[in-house]
Amino acid sequence: MSYEFDTVIKPWGRYYNLFEAEDVLVKVIVVAPRQALSLQSHEFRAEHWFVRQGTAHVEIDGRVFELNQFCSIDIPLGSTHRLINPSDQVVEVIEIQFGSKLDENDIVRYKDRYGRLLDRKKIFEEKMMSKPMVICEIGCNHRGDLETALDMIRVAAQFCNVDVVKFQKRTNKELLTDKEYNSPHPNPINSYGSTYGEHREFLEFDLEQHRALKNACDEWGVVYSTSVWDLTSAKEIASLEPELIKIPSAINTDMKVMNYLYDEYKGEIHVSLGMTSKEEMNAVVELAEKKGRAKDLILYHCISGYPVEVDELFLLEIKKLKDEFGGRVKGIGFSGHHKGIAADIAALTLGADYFERHFTLDRSWKGTDHAASLEPDGMRRLTRDLKAVIKALEVKPVEILPLEQVQRDKLKKFNNL
Repeated sequence: MSYEFDTVIKPWGRYYNLFEAEDVLVKVIVVAPRQALSLQSHEFRAEHWFVRQGTAHVEIDGRVFELNQFCSIDIPLGSTHRLINPSDQVVEVIEIQFGSKLDENDIVRYKDRYGRLLDRKKIFEEKMMSKPMVICEIGCNHRGDLETALDMIRVAAQFCNVDVVKFQKRTNKELLTDKEYNSPHPNPINSYGSTYGEHREFLEFDLEQHRALKNACDEWGVVYSTSVWDLTSAKEIASLEPELIKIPSAINTDMKVMNYLYDEYKGEIHVSLGMTSKEEMNAVVELAEKKGRAKDLILYHCISGYPVEVDELFLLEIKKLKDEFGGRVKGIGFSGHHKGIAADIAALTLGADYFERHFTLDRSWKGTDHAASLEPDGMRRLTRDLKAVIKALEVKPVEILPLEQVQRDKLKKFNNL
């Protein structure tokens, strides 16, 4: 006996309904090879997935489970989840939905390969509200390989749970003098070319590659950003309309770049203050105020060394920035090139809300930034610890907390004071 069902085509494959009642829906989901559904959650329904054919990867609230044929798993109400086909064969899953709303409108998407995300601005605003914000600086640690960069985005988003992934953009012939461009790399063991210019060109992604990086960030539900090192790069990256652009310490006094971004770019502008005098810091803020953009400006305490020893971090500068500029700009951050994550926790207690750390998959890779970078587990721990510690930095709302009252009634010995 055979039955005809209406098939719905999706970018990842197709599905059709087997049975539908008021509070139960049974459907067959067929996922094409190497495709995945969006990372999503539901407000009104729970689900049960049974793998009828193939092997599926199921992500639930950050954990990934491998389900072979005839295995099943429950998707709790409200959990973030997605179905992934990691193989070259189709995967067929029977999905049973239970709840009060069983249609496509009860889907909140967080990550999606096919551009079906909620408003990126809304996602960014939600991340901004959940400070501290962790910015994962891939920079040039991708070693000039786009596939490596895309994989680093995936790891940073899925395993490390960062908020922002950041790269770098240079127009090398504009940024470097002829002498600098044609000279050998100052540390030849880290060079990807016979001259410093060739080295820098090897590591550079063009605008379309940056567009691909931005699309990948959208897919994985993280914010894309780039540090721009010259006016041409600023114009190119601004054309992608990212939510934030970073100004590195080296060019925070470049008025051509700063004026262009304040006049033509509508997103946030994050500025590092390494190797910057007090007079130059004032000029950065005053220009933003003059342009009416100070509330889009985030200032970062930064020591420009790679790596920096702990006794060279001078974290109390964060408090000075907070005291002097905190009421004039949008926020204060910490951009660190040190080892470990203890100093970042200290920076949080001193008032920093934004934390930028370099990221690599392997600190032994060739390149000058890897030694000052966190590997995946370090970045994961940083995000975890910052998000946890911020919850502890509160004043007690009452003299005796309810949890203390229980112990007070049992243990407190009262004497006349």
